[in-house]
Amino acid sequence: MQVGGPVDAEGRIGELDVIRGFALFGVLWMNLVENAGFLYPESAAIMIAPKPVETAVGMLGGWLMAGKAQALFSMLFGFGFALFLSRADAAGRDGGRLYLRRVGFLLALGFAHALLLWTGDILNAYAMMGLLLIVARRWPGWVLLSVGIVLSLSTTIVDRLIWEHWIGAPGAPMPYFALMEPGAIRRMPVFLGHDYLAFVRELWRATTEELYFTTTSFAYLGWIFGRFLIGAWLFRQGWVQDSARHAAGFRRWAAILLVTGLALAGVGPASALLGFHPTGEGPRIAMTLAGRSAQLVLALGYAAEIVVLCRSAWWQRRLLGLAAAGRMALTNYITQSLMFFFVLYGFGAGLLLHTTPVFSLLLAVAFYAAQIAFSRWWLARYRFGPVEWVWRSWTYGARQPMRRAILPLRPGSVSA
Repeated sequence: MQVGGPVDAEGRIGELDVIRGFALFGVLWMNLVENAGFLYPESAAIMIAPKPVETAVGMLGGWLMAGKAQALFSMLFGFGFALFLSRADAAGRDGGRLYLRRVGFLLALGFAHALLLWTGDILNAYAMMGLLLIVARRWPGWVLLSVGIVLSLSTTIVDRLIWEHWIGAPGAPMPYFALMEPGAIRRMPVFLGHDYLAFVRELWRATTEELYFTTTSFAYLGWIFGRFLIGAWLFRQGWVQDSARHAAGFRRWAAILLVTGLALAGVGPASALLGFHPTGEGPRIAMTLAGRSAQLVLALGYAAEIVVLCRSAWWQRRLLGLAAAGRMALTNYITQSLMFFFVLYGFGAGLLLHTTPVFSLLLAVAFYAAQIAFSRWWLARYRFGPVEWVWRSWTYGARQPMRRAILPLRPGSVSA
């Protein structure tokens, strides 16, 4: 391995790969479910199970995973940002320049992905906020954590208050949500059709007019950046880098975070079951804070529990599949979009209207199992996933060696 170059399998924090693999499944599952209402009206959905079953599975997904997988990925990005710069500095390399090359590649890939393949791409937003992270590189830990929490919890509330009291009217829907239903009606025939140019035009419109050209984009980017800052703060604490030393703390906090996160995440579903719909300013803010807090707390609970499980040799063997998928997260993320293109859209099987909660969960499990199998096969032969290899070669300005045998997951080892 080159000094200051990409981290080899021996140098990875195995727990982070498992967490990343777990989050990747959650992203796949939620992206499938959220097609309804965004790419087509929910009334057009074709259910494969009785409505009570579909409703129950949908509520279960919302309770356990909606927003939590994205929160995990965002915090992992912030953690990886701090780790990358730390290792580059330790190796005497220009970490800032390498990081800009790294994020520049992600920015180009993200916008290509968003404008050519998948409306829900988040890589471009990660790259834009990743560039902003350079500003926070020297911030004290307490500033990282404080600003991170404030941005993670409050940007949606601030955006809505500004819209309702300064720009729009009280009670008026936010522009992003006001555009969703007519957008879904317009998008459905395009995504089920065969005109690729019309498809690309719709991707452009959804990314620009319906997201980045609305006030919601500031809230969207703000809470992503806030989670990046929390991830960078977590790196500073050194807990994951030396999980064996902090094993007791992980066990204690995993239980606290999971119980608290599940309780907070249950506020929304419980309110819906009871028919409670907050109308006053105070209750609406409280509901939003509960939802945003649940995403953070439960995501951290999942991560802490995975670290605990990785202390067990029995669990290590069973989590190797998630670790392999996590090591190839970027390749697998793009591959999921290709699956949407050929399985859901009119260019392939055209099953888009079937993406109800039950079908989405079944498809997510089946496809992710295939991704795990492929990831393990690939990493038994190569050091990086194909997209990761291009990314690293670009970052370091040199073609990286590819062939390498996979090594066992080792919980106390360190990752990039």
